[in-house]
Amino acid sequence: MELEDSPGADAAPDPGERAGRRWRARRWHGALLVLAGVLGGCAGVVFSLADDPAAEAPGGAAAADAPPRYVFVAWLAYDGTPEPPPTPTPTPTPPPARLQSAQGVRLWSDGDSTSYFMTVALFAGWSALGGVPVRGADYKISSGLMRPDFFDWPAYLAAEMARYDPDVVVFMVGANDANQVRSAEEYGARVGAVMDLLYRPGRTVVWVGQPNMGRADLAASVPRINAVFAEQAAARPWVLYLDTWALTSAPDGSYAAALPDEHGTVQVIRVSDGVHFTPAGGRRLALAVIAALFEPGR
Repeated sequence: MELEDSPGADAAPDPGERAGRRWRARRWHGALLVLAGVLGGCAGVVFSLADDPAAEAPGGAAAADAPPRYVFVAWLAYDGTPEPPPTPTPTPTPPPARLQSAQGVRLWSDGDSTSYFMTVALFAGWSALGGVPVRGADYKISSGLMRPDFFDWPAYLAAEMARYDPDVVVFMVGANDANQVRSAEEYGARVGAVMDLLYRPGRTVVWVGQPNMGRADLAASVPRINAVFAEQAAARPWVLYLDTWALTSAPDGSYAAALPDEHGTVQVIRVSDGVHFTPAGGRRLALAVIAALFEPGR
């Protein structure tokens, strides 16, 4: 195959060839501008030459001096593919409506030994209001969330929720955990997992905090776990945290073995160990639970 002779270095270029070179140069200039925009990360803006026939045609004098024109293309990247839509803001889980009536509302309550007389009084009061306790009063002695090898509350709660499907769950543990917790984050994960396990649409969970304690070691450690309960409940609209520390304290904030009831009559609310409740103390907690379920804003 014969190759054509190349033009000499001193040969004068043809006028049509000069125009063609200018036209090709303008094409490369536009392409380079697009490439620069891609590398610069300015997605959604496309550079193009002005839509001028004189600028496109070889030999057009106006195109040589015309700057590129910015063309904005909504929701398109440089390669022409659609931009991903913005991530939608998740709809928050609505808090459960405060009850207007206990009539027919199914209630479940359980916990460690500090909870027993509260559950007894709560079931009696709930029945008087037309509600339905789903089982008899019970408690799990020496139990908590730190020792599932001793008593596995998550497994037990899952079985109880499946069996009874209550509308209201009241749960009280922590006295046996207070001196064992070394990490608020780790304990918070345990508490949060139980709160999540108890969730179903329309169900209200009342997480009852631990009371003021007459034992020095628990008086020092219980506020830390109560803070965990309050924090985890605040992140879950279906959970109401009931602070019983103030409810079981004297006016000056100290531990109180006896306090006035709703009628102003002084009642002994704690037994001699400074931890557990008397029936009067359990009633005090039960009335607070019922008030939390009906009062808005608590």
